[in-house]
Amino acid sequence: MAVRRGARVVATVVDVVCMVPWIGVVAAAGAVLWSSGFTRSFDAAAANVVGFVTLIVPITIAASGFEGSARHATPGKRLLRFRVDRWSGGGAGFVRSLLRNGIKYAIPWELGHTAVFALFGSTTAPSPETVVVLIGAYGIPLLSLALLLVNGMSLHDRIAGTRVATEDPEGVAGAGLEDAPDTQNERDAHRNRRRG
Repeated sequence: MAVRRGARVVATVVDVVCMVPWIGVVAAAGAVLWSSGFTRSFDAAAANVVGFVTLIVPITIAASGFEGSARHATPGKRLLRFRVDRWSGGGAGFVRSLLRNGIKYAIPWELGHTAVFALFGSTTAPSPETVVVLIGAYGIPLLSLALLLVNGMSLHDRIAGTRVATEDPEGVAGAGLEDAPDTQNERDAHRNRRRG
């Protein structure tokens, strides 16, 4: 069971690695705009909005598009043969995947950006509001990870009404990770029980 849950973490790491090229493009464009003087006059709020619109929104929409597609999986999940389904079965769809990825990526990422912009260049102690934002930026992903590791369902899956399931060509597609057979013998036994 823990290996399967750990595999979900690996799938997320693969997805984050797939995000790096876009992050690089946005960072390079930002550096060019900054060095040309175009964005130097932006205050923290404007810079945060630009970061949200150019970085966080496209990545959240892309992840949701992958999960809402016919394959129901981001590249990391496809690599590890997982899919995102509704609790009741069937694909999650784009809107439900958007909610899921908004909680998984967009909200913590934006909270992190907000905190960084509030702290950038400050010589005073962070305000109580900034501390709360920082707690949210780290707390949401840590709570989600803890829930995943303890009982197999992350915070974003709970709220969005989704589950990550295995995609097994041997007859157990759609089984929840906590219910999925781990060995070939278990898969054979499961297939034989289904045949009657």
